[in-house]
Amino acid sequence: MPTISKVDLYNGVTASADITSNQDFVLTNDAGNIYFNVEGQNNTALFNTAKFTSLVNCSVVSGSKNAGFSVKGPSTATFTLDIGSTNIAKENIKFKATNSLTNFPGLSGNNTGSYFGISLTYS
Repeated sequence: MPTISKVDLYNGVTASADITSNQDFVLTNDAGNIYFNVEGQNNTALFNTAKFTSLVNCSVVSGSKNAGFSVKGPSTATFTLDIGSTNIAKENIKFKATNSLTNFPGLSGNNTGSYFGISLTYS
């Protein structure tokens, strides 16, 4: 069960392994309204065969190569990625969120930061 941190989603990350079966996603949002994206990489049109079902606490808009989710927070959103008849190679899918980084001045003048927004678990 891969877990992807707020930091990794802020920067964007590919899947840790090929997706060979339907996956249940859990988006944990500890901030306000945050957007989560699933993007086809390497010119892959993921959503010609894959689709999203069982959406809870989120809404989605998708094209052939990407999908954008709106997740109000703080909340937990869930959905299922139904891959259809085609496996998705790990290098052909990327996850990203509009998480925010908040910096605070440190004692020695260095900034320390905290990430707020969505973390992801899927299985």
